[in-house]
Amino acid sequence: MLPIYILTNEKYKDILNYPVIKINFLSPFISFEKIDFLIFTSKNGVRAVDKINKEWKKIPSFAIGKATAKEIEKLGGKVEFISKSAYGDEFAKEINEKYQNKNFLFLRAKKIISPISNIFKNSSNNLKEIIIYETLCNTPSHKLTKPSIVIFSSPSTVKCFANIENFKNIIPIAIGKKTKNILLEYTNNKIYIPQKPSIKDCIEIAKSINLLKM
Repeated sequence: MLPIYILTNEKYKDILNYPVIKINFLSPFISFEKIDFLIFTSKNGVRAVDKINKEWKKIPSFAIGKATAKEIEKLGGKVEFISKSAYGDEFAKEINEKYQNKNFLFLRAKKIISPISNIFKNSSNNLKEIIIYETLCNTPSHKLTKPSIVIFSSPSTVKCFANIENFKNIIPIAIGKKTKNILLEYTNNKIYIPQKPSIKDCIEIAKSINLLKM
């Protein structure tokens, strides 16, 4: 069986870690005055705000997926809405179709791909953004075994992986379409992608690939 790697420090059964990214939590001032809802597009956003100001738990939160929603609940927050999509632009469209004349606070990473703020400009809702964490490249303390199956959970993991590794002798799995598009810039290997963009589904694909190779 081929080893299966995920490129973060998140722990999953039977999956190896090869953390090519690390999260740097920032400490900006955050005011929740006149904020109706919070927007989170990752678990790291939830973890970051919890380190800064515990008052966030009093504000209903919007989550981009089930994993982020679980993190909100785990840390004591209230989930108001879970997006049907795993993409920020579609998430923003869902919000603006469902709500009007509300004040949203988007607690976000320094670099984002989806133009959430542009979509809010064409709505009756007001969006405030605060950068509370950043994703940085990291060099793991150990080597990647090849051949192997590698799960790319974001465009950042692709770019940081490319800084230290080549894509030979790996089977890449992209969590979603945007991650796959970045992978295509680096490799001609067949790229697997789950129907639903989640780590759980990526792991299922990886394990099914291993079964085929047995």
